[in-house]
Amino acid sequence: MYDKNTRILYMLERLLEKSEFSKEEIQEMFRIDSRTFERDIATLRTYFSHRMGSMGDQYIEYDYQKKKYYLKNPVNQPLDAKQVLVLIKLLLGTRSLAVEELDQMIDSLCTLLDMNDKKRIQNFISNERLHFTPLKHEQQLMDRIWDFSQLIDSSHKMIMEYKKANHTISTYTVAPVGLLFCDFYFYVVCYVTDREIPYPISFRVDRILSYQVLKETFKIPYAHRFESGDFRNKINMMYQGELIKFTFKFTGHSVEAVLDKFPISRVIEEGDGYCIIEAMAYEQGLLMWIFSQGDWIHLLSPQDLIEKAKARLNRMQRYYEPLEA
Repeated sequence: MYDKNTRILYMLERLLEKSEFSKEEIQEMFRIDSRTFERDIATLRTYFSHRMGSMGDQYIEYDYQKKKYYLKNPVNQPLDAKQVLVLIKLLLGTRSLAVEELDQMIDSLCTLLDMNDKKRIQNFISNERLHFTPLKHEQQLMDRIWDFSQLIDSSHKMIMEYKKANHTISTYTVAPVGLLFCDFYFYVVCYVTDREIPYPISFRVDRILSYQVLKETFKIPYAHRFESGDFRNKINMMYQGELIKFTFKFTGHSVEAVLDKFPISRVIEEGDGYCIIEAMAYEQGLLMWIFSQGDWIHLLSPQDLIEKAKARLNRMQRYYEPLEA
């Protein structure tokens, strides 16, 4: 029914699609005997042994337990089903992508799998994908993220229109130095070059209304270079302000969760039902987190931060005072 070339091309396509097939399956499909199948496999093995470039390290392997043939690359192993599932779960959990981009990513990841694993993954995620709720801005961000990454790499400045949380729009000339994801949103971290701001500012990528790349490049002094890993360890909720060292008494249930929240932290004292923690973070985001913990947190130092916390508590308390008759 089919000639030799058709059979070999079919098996080659299956192998390149990361699918597996058995000897019996091919024999039944093409109505060939065992010796013919072995000759076809030998032809394919010779083909891969003479390949150069991206396919040069691949070869046909036989799984004796499954009794199936597959293509193996020992140098550049593709993602397996477990890894693909974890990545898709992370994408769904972050809610950071618009629906169109999310589906493109899921489809691209699933193309790395054979048909059986692809169907299993789709079953695993079907309910979560059905009820997926994107962020309110619903913007597609991939192109923008790639553009900003290239600007960071080439050290080019840009002018951008930015919509703040209060809906006012400002224009900035910036030197982008970092790109981060935190708490649902992507941020481009920039030094603002047309204002007197000594530290880098985080701009939400979805709030950038427009941007124009400038021919002018920039050079950050070594002492002020941006290190994204160090920045992430100190930032909280992507709010910045002054970098401070602080201590607090924690009486909640999970000390581990608190230490994870502040990577630069350590327990300096433990007692009955409490521990005292020393940490470093940027002030503005830190204050927001402190008030989210209720009476589990007792701030101990520095005094300046304690006074700011007291002032904010007093303002909050006034919201709940009874109205005068």
